Amino acid sequence: MPSPSLLLAVCCLVSGYVHAAAGAPLAQAQVVLAGLSRTEATSDSRGSFSVTVPPGRYVGQASVRGYAPVRLVLDVDRDTILDFALQPLDAPTLRTIGTVSINGRLAPSSGTIPSIDVSRADFDRLGLDRVVDGLKLLPSVTFTRPDGGASSAIAVTSLRGPDPSETLIALDGQLLNDANTGDIDLSRFPVAAFSSVDVSEGLGPRDREGSNTIGGAIDLVSLQPTRDSHVAYSLSTGSFGANEAWLNASGTRGRLGYALGADDQHEAGYVNQNVLLLGATPTHLGSTVESNSALVNLAWTFSQNADVGARVFSLGNVRDQSGAINGIDGHPTITGANGSVVANPNFGQFIGPGDQTFAQDVRAYLIHARMPFGAGELTAQLANSDNAVTLTGGAASPYDLTHQDRRTTGGLTWERTFERATIAFGGYTQNESFNAAGTFPTLGQSIDSAFVRAGVQPSTKLHLDGDLVESHYTTFGSNLDGRFGGVYDADPKTALRFSIGTGFRAPLLVERYVFPLDQLPPPDANCVQVGQGNPNEAPERATEYELGASHQFANATLDASLYWTNLRNPIETFYPLGTQGPDANGTCAQTFTSFPVNVGNVVYKGAEVRYVQRLVSTHLFLTALYGLNVAYPSNLGANVSNPTSGGNLVNGEQFLGIPQQQGSLALDYAVASWHAAVAATFRGHNNELNQPPFSLLDAAVGRQLTPVLDLTLAGTNLFNSVAGRYTIFGGGVPYRGVGGSNIAPTITDLATDARFIDPASVRVILTVRR
Repeated sequence: MPSPSLLLAVCCLVSGYVHAAAGAPLAQAQVVLAGLSRTEATSDSRGSFSVTVPPGRYVGQASVRGYAPVRLVLDVDRDTILDFALQPLDAPTLRTIGTVSINGRLAPSSGTIPSIDVSRADFDRLGLDRVVDGLKLLPSVTFTRPDGGASSAIAVTSLRGPDPSETLIALDGQLLNDANTGDIDLSRFPVAAFSSVDVSEGLGPRDREGSNTIGGAIDLVSLQPTRDSHVAYSLSTGSFGANEAWLNASGTRGRLGYALGADDQHEAGYVNQNVLLLGATPTHLGSTVESNSALVNLAWTFSQNADVGARVFSLGNVRDQSGAINGIDGHPTITGANGSVVANPNFGQFIGPGDQTFAQDVRAYLIHARMPFGAGELTAQLANSDNAVTLTGGAASPYDLTHQDRRTTGGLTWERTFERATIAFGGYTQNESFNAAGTFPTLGQSIDSAFVRAGVQPSTKLHLDGDLVESHYTTFGSNLDGRFGGVYDADPKTALRFSIGTGFRAPLLVERYVFPLDQLPPPDANCVQVGQGNPNEAPERATEYELGASHQFANATLDASLYWTNLRNPIETFYPLGTQGPDANGTCAQTFTSFPVNVGNVVYKGAEVRYVQRLVSTHLFLTALYGLNVAYPSNLGANVSNPTSGGNLVNGEQFLGIPQQQGSLALDYAVASWHAAVAATFRGHNNELNQPPFSLLDAAVGRQLTPVLDLTLAGTNLFNSVAGRYTIFGGGVPYRGVGGSNIAPTITDLATDARFIDPASVRVILTVRR
């Protein structure tokens, strides 16, 4: 056995490569390894570096002007190869976090809040073609399915809490949340347009889009230019007439970097049937989808820290949602006059609003530039987005509204990086307009936001971040928020983190608009017209506390987080209980309105655990994720309900549609020309489908037939869990809410609608990569 002195003499060579996330080499990057000793190196014109250090534990960092530094903790007991991928300060992510690969294995970088990057490879391993199919694996992501669970139906997401409008959805950092409902339908966003999806939870001190978010942010990172030329195209076909063709190309020609993407999807759908709607009207219910998208991403490089770029993204789809919004009356009883319960004469009949065609059109444009300015770096962005929905036929939810939302944003940031600190300040101005055809005039607002942000590393073990953000809305006034957090490396394999911060959710434009009464829906059975706005509505405000820890074992990594969010003045819906209903002739002597109000408090709290294990074979990896998400209101009256879930609220009771427990377990395997993956997803009680707890199983297996040709067989929901054609109205798991008579409300079990997803399906995927 070699003596310790001999080991010190021959060990260890640490070498590697420093490059931009897009692939361009970074010269003059400083690489530091601090441990038993402090060793520094500078990358050459190819981005390469090498140093010799004795065995031991080290904190490594790579930094270069114009890029966010990245660090890691590693044990050196043999020659080691590091690959640093740095994000430029104008990176298309909401939080500029780089990555490090150690001997080809990705090691997570530590941050002050939990963040998961779902890479394109993660989607491809399971043969997934839509972004939402990958997001369901993350236990902090909850779904709202207002028009049913079918593939053709709307799917919106939120993080940790029940309100999708409290989660920021972005494309390369460009806000996409729609002004109609505060979120955006992600159901048809294709995987083929993106290089990754960056999911960051909670309120972070390095958020780049202001403080108008509480649960966190989901950032879709578009395909980026690469140093080397790559071309890939794919054809697939599968169950229910699902066909897809996509093309990706990226590379660099001289100073011009480019990334191109195109995707075309068609589905016949699971539902294609003629029924008697309401027992008498012959109606065709379908679920066809036609969707296409295009992406162009260009970057012109003047020097290592000066460039200009432009990105264009478009998504258009037309869907037959009639199979999703219509369903079967599964409730055997109904409430009759004076609150009496009587037999339902339509039990088992098809009911609903009838035919519907839903068309979504998303356009997002971005121009960005980066250049040296004084002792720091100046970045500028100009963005424009246009989200439109066109509805033909019946409506089943607030999402079924023909409208157009336009947003234009311009921003500047100046940032300077020191050896042990960074400082940045800047801001943006934004103009938004919202128009719904035939209902009310164009609504608009302007938003101005300014920030100052700083990070400091007072010691090799401690890193601190903080920021202050001032936001001014022309609709309701100003808001000041601050956030602070830190990471402490207790030892080279253990990191502890904390953060505390405040944030808010701005009222939607439509929530503040007062409609003429003749534009509201007709009065309901209690003589109440729903959907009125409230000009006095104010923002929700939140304070969040977060603790976390991560530890790296010999062949595994464990990460755990605890969070607690106190939400003040949440926006809920006031319903005037106790009103006088119609007389014996069905006539309302007086009508009342329902409208949004700020009332009470809400608590979001929970825990998340992420475990990654390299198993006996170096080709087999296990990833286990678990989330406990507790969300409940307090200090509310009986006349308040939640605008998203629609469930009447009970103080201390979990919000409808938010399962307290979620998790996933995945295995992926690759050796020689074969690859395979399997993933199981669990949803607990009170899930978005109003079903008992269920699990979904997806899997894929493939083989690389030639160096450029891959054939994969992929399947989803292989055990037919919670599968079905139609929603069963009143047939879901009851929700503990406010019920009883209109005059004397009581706490009781309320009926919910049982929703279903598509059954087992398979796809054959043929992919060529050059």
